[in-house]
Amino acid sequence: MKQKVVSILFILIANLSFSQGEANFWFFGEKAGIDFDLGRTSILSNSQITAPAGSASISDRNGNLLFYTNGETIWNRNHQIMENGTGLAGEIGNTQTAVIVPKPGSQEIYYVFTTRMESDANFSAGLKYSEVEISNAFPLGKVISKNVFLAIYKTERITAVHSDDGNAIWVITFGSSNNENTSAFETFSIFKVDATGVDNRRTMYRIPEATTTSSIGQLKIAPDGKTIGLANFDFTGKEALYILDFDTSTGEVTYRNKISTNMGPNVFIIPYGIAFSQDSKIIYFSGDLNVGPSLVRQFNLEGSSDPLNSPIVLTSSNTYKYRSLQLGSDGKIYIAKKIHNDNDEGSEFLSVINEPNVSGLDSGFVDNQENVTPGLSFSGLPNFVQSFFESRIFSEDKCLGENVNFSATSYIPIQSINWDFGDGNSATGLTPTHQYTSSGSKIVQAEITLNNNTIVNVYKKIQVFALPTLKPNQELVQCDDNFDGISNFNLFNIREKITNPALDEELFFYETNIDAQADINRITTPDNYRNKIPNQEIFIKVVNENGCISFSSFRVNATFVQVDPISEMYVCEDSDSVSGDQKGAFDLQAKKVAIYSDLNLDRTTTTLRFYNTYSDALTTTNELPENFISQTTTIWVRVDENASCGGIQSFEAIVNSQPIINLQNSSYTICFDPSLKPPITLSADTSNERHEWKNSLGTVISTNINFTLTNTGTFSLTSYKTENNIECSFTKEFEVINPESPVFSNIIVNTEDENNNIVEVFIDGNSTYEFSLDNTTFFGNATSYTFTQVIPGLKTIYVRDTNNCETPIQQNVSVLGVQEYFTPNGDGVNDFWNIRGLDAVFYKSINIKIFDRLGRIVGSITDFNSPGWDGTFNGKTLISNSYWFTVEIVDIDDNLIKKTGNFSLIRK
Repeated sequence: MKQKVVSILFILIANLSFSQGEANFWFFGEKAGIDFDLGRTSILSNSQITAPAGSASISDRNGNLLFYTNGETIWNRNHQIMENGTGLAGEIGNTQTAVIVPKPGSQEIYYVFTTRMESDANFSAGLKYSEVEISNAFPLGKVISKNVFLAIYKTERITAVHSDDGNAIWVITFGSSNNENTSAFETFSIFKVDATGVDNRRTMYRIPEATTTSSIGQLKIAPDGKTIGLANFDFTGKEALYILDFDTSTGEVTYRNKISTNMGPNVFIIPYGIAFSQDSKIIYFSGDLNVGPSLVRQFNLEGSSDPLNSPIVLTSSNTYKYRSLQLGSDGKIYIAKKIHNDNDEGSEFLSVINEPNVSGLDSGFVDNQENVTPGLSFSGLPNFVQSFFESRIFSEDKCLGENVNFSATSYIPIQSINWDFGDGNSATGLTPTHQYTSSGSKIVQAEITLNNNTIVNVYKKIQVFALPTLKPNQELVQCDDNFDGISNFNLFNIREKITNPALDEELFFYETNIDAQADINRITTPDNYRNKIPNQEIFIKVVNENGCISFSSFRVNATFVQVDPISEMYVCEDSDSVSGDQKGAFDLQAKKVAIYSDLNLDRTTTTLRFYNTYSDALTTTNELPENFISQTTTIWVRVDENASCGGIQSFEAIVNSQPIINLQNSSYTICFDPSLKPPITLSADTSNERHEWKNSLGTVISTNINFTLTNTGTFSLTSYKTENNIECSFTKEFEVINPESPVFSNIIVNTEDENNNIVEVFIDGNSTYEFSLDNTTFFGNATSYTFTQVIPGLKTIYVRDTNNCETPIQQNVSVLGVQEYFTPNGDGVNDFWNIRGLDAVFYKSINIKIFDRLGRIVGSITDFNSPGWDGTFNGKTLISNSYWFTVEIVDIDDNLIKKTGNFSLIRK
């Protein structure tokens, strides 16, 4: 498995190379800049550019900065505005505002092509170019010709690539066919730049299948010049990503296919940025979903039966909007992004696809990989002639001493290559082989001469992996039990002697050197190998994490050493915090201290280790932990002195029996008044030596063998017993409870019959019950009872179980009743008239009106706390007579109770 991983790593690194130097410097966004120096990105702080979208930059073939532009202004290598470098016709808000094309055959002339969508007072829409000279006369550059008209048509998409013979560069644009206002763009316009300059004759290819409805979105050609990608950033439902073919010999564009942007029902991605992998086999694009987040997706143009409809989402974000993509000279793809809000805020970071030649998630997308502070990223990255990225070196990382094969490719056939292997050695030829004599990173340079005599410099960093370092003349010593020199060895124990055990290395063992070199007849059980002869030589192959191999050998030696007997070890049964599992926790660290003392061993030179079996001790496998939990068992101790066997001895590890507690239940029930019934007494087991009865606070409340239950709560019994000279304990908890009390399920008061008030009582409980209205005389033997002839008033119902064990309960009820007469003579007896049984607990409101024989209201009662009517009206005492009343009462359930009647006032 490890060898497979290593081979994959080789492939990944082999596919990454540093492209030629013209694309080494990037300037973009708000004063952001990057220098790609031999594949190492350095963030620049001297950029002067302001480019919310597209930009362009150019370096010489050795990677030295020449100049950069946002389509309106050109800055030279000193970050100053170039002479005559203002007033270019580009629009800085365009997706691709410019591209810089070096004049073939010249190292002094460069053309800056600019795009424009809208006409204004100074410029008309269309494609223009400006000519820059960098020479001895103008070492910092000068714009010697500006805004030369090429075509009148709306465009903001532009890319470029070398022709098949390398003698020309095709400039490819996409837009409208003319300068009229349009909502559809379907025309490719191709211009040729060669040694004679810019040919202003454009070749037009109208391709209706690739019609876009938005001018926004990148146009990008693959490094090999064979495939064009076109993004339509349209939120009206006409979003698209088109794939077209390009002929680098004729400049012809033909339609190939349309990549699906569908992400599900009514969910689609609106594409913006495009980049191809360095091998031109995979296309990446960015965009926004119509329903929220921004995405980066990958399509393998070769890998499946329907590659254009097999998308892979590399990332999805509600934090950033992913915009322009651009392949870097280090072979990675960089992604511009801005904050995902309506304020058009820039981001401090670029995202990076680190292995773009690899399909799927292994392509290595990292979201915030490049921090461009003090600059900011927005929507754009610099535009380049894309065939700059086709020139690259092919090689694989190798182990020290292995042959490394080199080759290279470029955008046209290669005539010759001068190689610098980065270690002081050089060579010529198209496919040289080199063997390094030291490990580490090497920067390989290839000076490539193309068939048209153009010279291209490319670089690649390779790794020469170190071999495993093995110590010679090592010995693995094992214990012998019978003086024959033969024993069982764990050959892996040689690791810490022969190599660094912290390294990720695989070890393989053999009985002969021939087997080791041929990797045959491996020792199949190296963790339990029995040597054939005393002092046997074992051969070893070590493979490190990079797949590099070293060979060596060591000897295995078995020696006999007698170890004195070791005393037993005892623990309590619950020492593992689990009672009843017959296991205990053995503190082997404490036992180790005791063994050092008992056997008089030197701790500085002696190592003690514990094992479950003699075989494990021999092979030092499955070492026991310091806190070892087990039933009664035999433990084996291995003694090693000065890395040699000091002998193996065993001792018994014994788990004491658990003290017996014979409490039958975990819960006991006593009556609410324990004195009313015979007591319940619990007893501890007599086989134990002492006992502790504790309450819920852990307070010892008795040490007697017997314990009488008189209170409710949680209690425990801890019993102690001494065995093998250690005292062990066992604790069991129990609870003491009262029986469940009954509850009133319903009370019905019936006062409809003035001569017989009835109260029906219903109980939920586990017994039969007696009922009373005075807590003295009880009636019944059931779960319900009916009281009759109940005198009106506020009554209390008392209930108790017939066994007199459960907690009694009581409940107040209101029995309404009318006084037939009253005698208000001031003697304190029957001085007021009222409705009996009124109470605010049971009723919300009362309204009682009292009338005389003439129908006059002579009294009223509306307050529950009122003693009643005293027989007066307007301060005058009324005579003995009959009086009438009306009653309206609202109970707690909002039921309205009405009653009328009469009573007598009697004066004596």
